[in-house]
Amino acid sequence: MAFRNLEEVFHYIESFTNLEKSGSLFSARTYRLDRMALLLDYFEQPQLSYRTIHIAGTKGKGSTATLLAHGLQAAGVRTGLYTSPHVTNYMERMEVLGSAPQVSTILDLVDQIRCVVEELPQETLEAMGPPNTFELLTLLAFCYFREMGCQYVVVETGIGGRLDATNLVNPELCLITPIELEHTDVLGDTLQAVAREKAGIFKAGKPVFSAPQQPEVKGELQHAAARAGCPIVFLDEQMRSFQARCSKEGTEVRFRLRDEQEVSYTLALIGEVQGENAALAHLAVQTCLPSILPALAEGFTAARLPGRMEVIRRNPAVVIDGAHTPRSVQKVLDTFTGLFGTEGVLLFAAAAGKKIAEMAEILAPAFKDIVVTTPGSFRESNAAEVYRAFKDLNQETTLVVDTGQALAHAQNLAGTDRPLLVTGSFYLAGEVREILY
Repeated sequence: MAFRNLEEVFHYIESFTNLEKSGSLFSARTYRLDRMALLLDYFEQPQLSYRTIHIAGTKGKGSTATLLAHGLQAAGVRTGLYTSPHVTNYMERMEVLGSAPQVSTILDLVDQIRCVVEELPQETLEAMGPPNTFELLTLLAFCYFREMGCQYVVVETGIGGRLDATNLVNPELCLITPIELEHTDVLGDTLQAVAREKAGIFKAGKPVFSAPQQPEVKGELQHAAARAGCPIVFLDEQMRSFQARCSKEGTEVRFRLRDEQEVSYTLALIGEVQGENAALAHLAVQTCLPSILPALAEGFTAARLPGRMEVIRRNPAVVIDGAHTPRSVQKVLDTFTGLFGTEGVLLFAAAAGKKIAEMAEILAPAFKDIVVTTPGSFRESNAAEVYRAFKDLNQETTLVVDTGQALAHAQNLAGTDRPLLVTGSFYLAGEVREILY
């Protein structure tokens, strides 16, 4: 029976192994490219029907991808944007800018995908294992972008890069955002190992542009670029000046690159780090796509991304951000306190496997009142463990397991004049966003 709505579509796709949800450990059966290559063959390589820009890294991938995609759109290019995770619904991941989601097209494509999956030979399934949720989402997105006539698609990797389902694109250029330790069970437990996996997206002769990196990461990226035969440029080596000024409405950024005049942009995205993402996107565009450079200002102003320092209520402010690493929550905290002061309330949750103790050390001393909860039901979590980590550092920490009740309690603590920061997980950000919208 044909799919009738998007709820049925994504319920079907989620019925496969969902590595985002389960946090499954690395194995040759779960992370591999031959299965994705086979699926793309069945659909005649949709990812090769448009030009692509491929982005990997730990933090800032989604923001940088969004800025680039909106720059392309502002230049009159029909542009697709593939990001993850979503905050509210799966269609956020496969956006055709300037176009509402075409539900009938999605339904038809997933009908076709289901037929292909059901007809996979038994020997293939035994050798490779069945496809997983992220592979099917990626296949759907690549086919959808082709059906929608995209000329360019900006693609964010899921986990890592080398064995990521997105790594069968043939990009015009690649970008690497800041790299930290993450998914160590999958990518390795050193910065060099993680960087090596991220650099797996490099393609021979295709230029790479990187954000500033820690020395061991930079060295690994340079070695990988040399092996792949592609030029690599680091933003900090090109930067001659940089200033970012954040407000509750966005970010004003001004910078000068080597051999360039100073440029300035107004971003709707909030945070100094967003200015850095914009500078990286600018560097890539002025080097490889100079014809769209005049449109970047318009595109950057239009770019918005849910769950990234997003102000969803004012008076008092409610700010949501999906930060879930020590470095990212530090940046979020700095921006939040800079804009809203130090009297705020924190609502926090984290999925299992995150660096909870380190995040607690950063956040717990900065808030008078803290409410710990679960990040929804999508990912496994241990709210009691998170609560203990924060309670040890701040006695004014309470545990409210139900997310909706926790939000209500946090808002009650905030009253009419104290800001509320919601962070620690994109899944929590999505839950709160859905409740408040």
